[in-house]
Amino acid sequence: MKKLLPLLSCLLLVGCGEKKGVGDNGQTDTGSAIEKPTAPNESEAPSVDGATVELPANEVADLPTLPETVTKEFIMGLWAKPHDGRDIIKEFADDQLREGIWKVISNRGPRRGEIDQTIGATMTLKMIDRRYQVWEWREGEFLSYTVATYDYDASRCRWWGASPEETSIFEHSGRRYWRNLIEWKAVNLPDPELQSTMRTTFISEDGKRFKVIGKAKRNGEVVSYSTSEFSWHSELPEEHRSREAK
Repeated sequence: MKKLLPLLSCLLLVGCGEKKGVGDNGQTDTGSAIEKPTAPNESEAPSVDGATVELPANEVADLPTLPETVTKEFIMGLWAKPHDGRDIIKEFADDQLREGIWKVISNRGPRRGEIDQTIGATMTLKMIDRRYQVWEWREGEFLSYTVATYDYDASRCRWWGASPEETSIFEHSGRRYWRNLIEWKAVNLPDPELQSTMRTTFISEDGKRFKVIGKAKRNGEVVSYSTSEFSWHSELPEEHRSREAK
């Protein structure tokens, strides 16, 4: 469990899905500016009655096929490829999150209002094969790698994370609510009594800042709570770039 909690906190849900919001009149708002969200109560899941925006299925015939089973080897194989942001899928292009080095400050504790840790981390983010966001997470001695994409068959955002020290692959499934809020849920945690949810809120138009609230429950009782702020720090190092993509 000691290794699991940092992993749940750090596999952090960068953007996925089309930026749309639903107004009071039921019309879809596709404006480019990011508005301050009217976030739901943190103790409740976002309502799906009139508030959920379905993501459209784009033409995907020429995209790399999403494997039926994502393995650690698949994740590490994507990480080994150079960044190439050309013709990235709309679900990621709309978010405009910058590739590069990100700095993260996480406040964690057993419950909201009982924060007892403030931890810094570094995330290196790049785009691969038109449909994947891939990132490396470093937090002290802890290291993990994550792949995120949009699954057109399931009409959901999905990501898979792995740590070199762990054999398990951790998967989350997510949906966008409003234009700047995504909610994620863990789908295959090794502890069947543990449930993990996270919310990503985009707070800048230039793709350089977003926040994540994470919560883990065991048998309905909150056992871990975290808030994290992500800030873009610097350009992606040349070692991660493709000469052809420049």
